Amino acid sequence: MRGFRDRDFLESSDGMIFCVIGNVHPFDRVIAYLKYISHYSSEIRTKWSRNGVMYGRILPYYSAIGVKSTMDYLRKHYPEYIVYDKYRLIELIEVPRQKIKIHYKPEERLRELINSPQDELEELALDLVKELSDEAGISLGNFGITGSILLKIHNLKYSDIDIIVYGKSNGWIIRDTLRRLLHSGRNTRFSPPKGGTLENWSREIISHHPLSLEEAMTLYSKYKWNRAIYRGRQFSVHPVKLEHEVDEKWEDKVHKPLGLVKVKAKVIDASDSIFMPAVYDVDEVRVLEGVASPGRISKIVSYEGLYIDLAEPGDWIIAFGKLEEVEDLRRGDIYYQVTIGTFEAGGRDYIKPLKWFS
Repeated sequence: MRGFRDRDFLESSDGMIFCVIGNVHPFDRVIAYLKYISHYSSEIRTKWSRNGVMYGRILPYYSAIGVKSTMDYLRKHYPEYIVYDKYRLIELIEVPRQKIKIHYKPEERLRELINSPQDELEELALDLVKELSDEAGISLGNFGITGSILLKIHNLKYSDIDIIVYGKSNGWIIRDTLRRLLHSGRNTRFSPPKGGTLENWSREIISHHPLSLEEAMTLYSKYKWNRAIYRGRQFSVHPVKLEHEVDEKWEDKVHKPLGLVKVKAKVIDASDSIFMPAVYDVDEVRVLEGVASPGRISKIVSYEGLYIDLAEPGDWIIAFGKLEEVEDLRRGDIYYQVTIGTFEAGGRDYIKPLKWFS
């Protein structure tokens, strides 16, 4: 059965539009962040519209702190969307399932584009998906369109193209395909950010992430295969797992926050590092700063999409984030992880490959 997948969108009966986070959700709610509202103030950007209705983007930027800022709006106007979650022991935005008016599915929107694109941006998005499909050898049925095009509120001048590829193996195939397309120099329709674009993207990122300009430019020029340029238009690609590839329920685990830590660790498995959340299995972990861990830290988990696919097995990384004790109720096990992209870190958390400093 088709569930709620990462980067689906939900429109609530209250007229708000949320983006789904990850594939694992409480039984009666969906973890998401608020992105657009139809009733807006003059301070909210309003580049998006549909059927005469203007939508304001309330999310200031993509980060945990950006998401937290939208909680103030919800707390004031729609407090039922803010939940103290007993399995994560923090407040989260959780959309009640009975409040969901429309569930927007990226694969269904792509089928509409295949049948009849309505404007030049939809045509360009379809061309991009078809070219990725051909280059990667992945059928069109494994792709989707998310973001403003999914919602039909896209702006022909400003909107990006946001692509979904479904399935774990397809995610890794598209990753290798885009690396080839962006860096071989053989396909001029695809290009990584360069020159002023690279610097602008990097300066935008460092305004709300703890990276230096040099680190951000290294990240975008060498690592970020999933955000680039296609025929002059910015695009992104997001691998998303299918239901049978996710063997976990929200209620299976209880996360207990222990404090903030900075660690050095060796990556031993990065097979889930291109998904949301990005998971790095680690070994030989040493706490450099912060609280001591009661047990061996075995995972570094990022909810910040900026830090996907930064390291491969054998690479050393430095990470700063929230140390959590995770009790797996199903397996009767306890383990420890460092989580990136939490409200507690206040935007100061990160993952950095050690090779950046060599």
